[in-house]
Amino acid sequence: LEQRYGRPVPPPADPFELVLLENCAYLVDDKRRATVFRRLKRTVGTRPDAILRTPLPLLADVIRDGGMLPQRRAEKLHTAADLALEVGVATLRRLVKQSPAEARKILKRFPGIGDPGADKILLFCRGGLGLGPDSNALRVLVRLGYGRESSDYPRKYRSAVEASAPELLTDFSWLIRAHQLLRRHGQEVCKRARPLCDRCPLTSGCRWYLARAAQSLPAGTLPGA
Repeated sequence: LEQRYGRPVPPPADPFELVLLENCAYLVDDKRRATVFRRLKRTVGTRPDAILRTPLPLLADVIRDGGMLPQRRAEKLHTAADLALEVGVATLRRLVKQSPAEARKILKRFPGIGDPGADKILLFCRGGLGLGPDSNALRVLVRLGYGRESSDYPRKYRSAVEASAPELLTDFSWLIRAHQLLRRHGQEVCKRARPLCDRCPLTSGCRWYLARAAQSLPAGTLPGA
């Protein structure tokens, strides 16, 4: 995948900044999310006290380009800042490195952060050795044969994480790039409804593609469609 997409730009590596990045935008692409986050960082800053000092209407205006419901997103940033002050940003940074399991519990208390988000933050902060796949990367993993398809998203997530774990390198830089590349591949090629299998470099080892090929289904056609 790196040959196809190039080497990804390293993501932020601060746990609270990653929480803010998750909550400053909603249902937008990565480029737009990054733009909104940069504006937040430049205009308000990423210190919890600075965020809380910013009135909600002004905060909503700063992040207005981040998609739907800017007021609601601003409220989430205030909630996240409140929790960050309670826990302590320095404490969170320390726990990410020294006690990832404890840090994971705390991260899941922040708005918008579930198991996948917490695992991703631990990975990007070099505290947890796992892929932490989002929904796009998860779809790629399951189609390749890592884990089981399920309507129960947490169950599907756990199955893919457990199935892929034995084949992962214990190298943070490699894992971070793998996370980013799988996510991009899921966004651009291995799409949910109409995957572009004819453009995919992974078909020779893709269980999902090979099963469809055996049924003589055209590329990009979902079984039963």
